[in-house]
Amino acid sequence: MIKKMNPLMSIQLLIYTVIFLLTCCRGENEITNIEDTDSSKQFLSLRKEDLENAIQYGAQQISMLSRHEDSLSYANINVKTGSPSHGQLIDSQPSMDGHVASRNAEIVIKASHYIMNKHCLGIGISQMDCAKELAKVKLDHTSLGKTCLSKYQNESLCEGMNLKYRSADGSCNNLKHSFWGKANTAYKRLLFPAYKDGLSSIRELPNSRELSTGLVNDENSPDSTKTIAMAFWTIFIGHDLSHTAVSSMLKTNKSVDCCNEHGMKQSPRHTHSSCAPIIISKEDRFFSPLRRTCMNYVRSMPAMRTDCTFGPREQLNQATHYLDASMVYGSSGKQMLSLRKKSRGLLLTYTSDEHMDYMPLTNGSSACQSGATCYKAGDIRVNAQPHLTAMHTLWMREHNRVANQLAIINPHWDDERAFQETKKIITASIQHITYNEWLPTLLGKKYTKKNELELSMKGYSNLYNETVDPTVSNSFATAILPFANSMFNETLSLYSENRVTNKSLSLKEHYNRPSDLQMNYMDHLVRGLSMQNTQKIDMLFTKTITDYLYSHSDNNTFGMDIVSLDIQRSRDHGIPSYTQFRKYCGLKDIHSIQDLAQIMVKGSTNKLLKQYKTWDDIDLLIGALFEKHSEDAMVGPTMRCIIREQFIRTRLADRYFYDLPKIFKKHQLAEIRKVTLARVFCDNSDSVTKMQQRVFFKPISDDDLLPCSSQLIPKINLKHWTDNVDTNQK
Repeated sequence: MIKKMNPLMSIQLLIYTVIFLLTCCRGENEITNIEDTDSSKQFLSLRKEDLENAIQYGAQQISMLSRHEDSLSYANINVKTGSPSHGQLIDSQPSMDGHVASRNAEIVIKASHYIMNKHCLGIGISQMDCAKELAKVKLDHTSLGKTCLSKYQNESLCEGMNLKYRSADGSCNNLKHSFWGKANTAYKRLLFPAYKDGLSSIRELPNSRELSTGLVNDENSPDSTKTIAMAFWTIFIGHDLSHTAVSSMLKTNKSVDCCNEHGMKQSPRHTHSSCAPIIISKEDRFFSPLRRTCMNYVRSMPAMRTDCTFGPREQLNQATHYLDASMVYGSSGKQMLSLRKKSRGLLLTYTSDEHMDYMPLTNGSSACQSGATCYKAGDIRVNAQPHLTAMHTLWMREHNRVANQLAIINPHWDDERAFQETKKIITASIQHITYNEWLPTLLGKKYTKKNELELSMKGYSNLYNETVDPTVSNSFATAILPFANSMFNETLSLYSENRVTNKSLSLKEHYNRPSDLQMNYMDHLVRGLSMQNTQKIDMLFTKTITDYLYSHSDNNTFGMDIVSLDIQRSRDHGIPSYTQFRKYCGLKDIHSIQDLAQIMVKGSTNKLLKQYKTWDDIDLLIGALFEKHSEDAMVGPTMRCIIREQFIRTRLADRYFYDLPKIFKKHQLAEIRKVTLARVFCDNSDSVTKMQQRVFFKPISDDDLLPCSSQLIPKINLKHWTDNVDTNQK
């Protein structure tokens, strides 16, 4: 059967054909020079006009796409409010800043394809070799060079700024590379990307939904010692470090929908070029009876490469790349200002009828899947799940608790000083909890001690290194952080103060629908974070997130599949295979089925090789989740390696990291080191009166639950922030 071709694709094919014919017929002095027949040493010699022609071609392609988008808008092809795809959009919604930053990146990708077709393929350079060469070709002297250079290499950007405090968007942390770590810049690559054509197209691998149904089981596998606070701290700081947005319509920033309302693939004339939907087979146990054959997936928003070159597609991180509490305060000055009360250093709040403070309310489809009321925070994903909303609420309250005390201690401080000093304390607290409590629990105490992740509990660290790039790695953000999804429970247990649970909620009924629930169950959720078992990190996922993700209807008939989406996103981002990352981490190569069986959990090897042609095709996320856990760790060695790599750089590259000289005075730093998540839970819940010291670990007995007034859950003494305080004060 002959399929109709998308008109846009027909035009592109015609242009590429013309380019190829022109290349074949050009004179020798005009053709790309290849100076060595050895493919490893081949390189391109491109003139300025060649590069400019490529950019002009890219701009023309984007112009054509804009005209196609007009027809999609006229046909009302976009994500419908309240649908599961709408929940997906909220999670990965492009900001206006991110949207603007992506346009030039789209042009560069098209231009790179033009160069590959015109200067590489016709004369025998492979797609991969060409992609690697293009990644060395600078944009400096092209019409896009100015924009790129001003973004990434402008050393005068920080002149005149108040550098005592962090910027909201992460810029000027590194004074020599002012845009390192800035919001709306590309992720970092640990390995060269793996695309089908070397530049952008998604590799052909087993269908991601079929992998999910073939490899995932819905079984209860609780971690007997850890609480779900581990899962939600992972999500919380993961949102601090990364926010991948989906592509949107270039002219209007409107949403793209790749499947129609009946769950079928859009017709070719209604298909946007950024669509990469997940096709659902007729044998699908869940979706087939519902006659749904398409799951929406829109490709992630592209970003300019940080070294200002042509080359493979990169993806945009809308969050700052630092562990700087951007999920609380936002990733831009404008966003941060919109969250402030502009009085006494406080954040805005909504006060309930019971006189309890919650985050400010907001309406509209941009944040609320149901169209009902939900909350506004530094990260739009604040409303995704009840426990995550509770975590955000606790930290908003912690900010205001600290700000109120500082205002009493230093009544002469203006709003700006009070806000910035409070923000500095909150950020330091989040950093301390992450490195002192979360990482040792996740990776193992011995491992963190041996691998440069252990904090010093005395004096200053002096570890800042201005040559270290803080940029979050694409593999960490895309294929490792999603391990938290395997830790979720379908049932949210609600605990009374005596730690008895006699009521529960269903997760699938509360995606992006938080406000009423939060006000009725805040303390129950806080206790749940510290009492309910987390699920182990493995390939066991609740159907609530593999069949009902973002479900929203009167009877929650269906939703989406988080595992399928995470696999598809990894491929969209060109994340190399699991075996490639084992090599990167210096782990043993896989040469046989026996090698694979030795490193994977029992029974998984045969399942994997039924799905993949070879172990070299195994997706990083899948391989890492099936891997046997390392001693004393909640994850396997490959995952542990990539997490370690990220958090070492996150610390070393941060000029404002809390234990560095000049960030806090010595007596203030000693107070920050007292901070625990248990104390934050105690101080900012409504009527929780007892808590275990380490909330990531379940209390073994009632004796582990200490009164919140206990000195074993130490309090930070904010009197040490009094101006001109005596440094000997205890």
